[in-house]
Amino acid sequence: MKDITYPIKGVNLPKTQNGWTKMNKLVSAAEELFSNVSFFETSVVDICKKAGTAVGTFYIYFDSKADIYRYVIETYKTHIRSMLNDSIKGLNSRYEKERAGIKCFVKYAVRNPQVYNVIWGSLAVDEDIFADYYESFASSYARALISSGEELKLSDVKTLSYALMGITNFLGLKAIFEKSTDDEIDTFIDQTVMPLIKNGMFK
Repeated sequence: MKDITYPIKGVNLPKTQNGWTKMNKLVSAAEELFSNVSFFETSVVDICKKAGTAVGTFYIYFDSKADIYRYVIETYKTHIRSMLNDSIKGLNSRYEKERAGIKCFVKYAVRNPQVYNVIWGSLAVDEDIFADYYESFASSYARALISSGEELKLSDVKTLSYALMGITNFLGLKAIFEKSTDDEIDTFIDQTVMPLIKNGMFK
């Protein structure tokens, strides 16, 4: 994943490559523990033990356990946005971009099911983390829909953004539950999801 360079509350970003290496070890350890054990049953000591670092090193980069949790979710946001942007490069129509983006996320979800555990688990940790994650995605999505210049059946693009995000999120769960292959994902998106979006979203 790409390193985050923008300020995050409670996070002290490294100034050297060695610092990034140490911090990323902590982040990887925290992600695994938050996903498999839970935030509340994981301690800072547990994270440091798994990362092979001293507890003092943890507090160089993070003010608290909640702050490393927030940072893990920020890394998801940054990585997923970058991945989706790459998936739609070279595509002209909004329909084709929706198709490529949905397929990209669903395949990512199958390969990274822990993302659901951590992101949705934030509701119990700090509701603001959960709300900010989806609100920022919806705002970005709405701007992309507006800037596409294509005629949509619906004028409330913010609500449309949430609806499309909901479709994509639950398609990811479907694919995880059914252990879908990439070909199976392509098939159910092309045959069922895209006709629904084409007929319900575009004029």
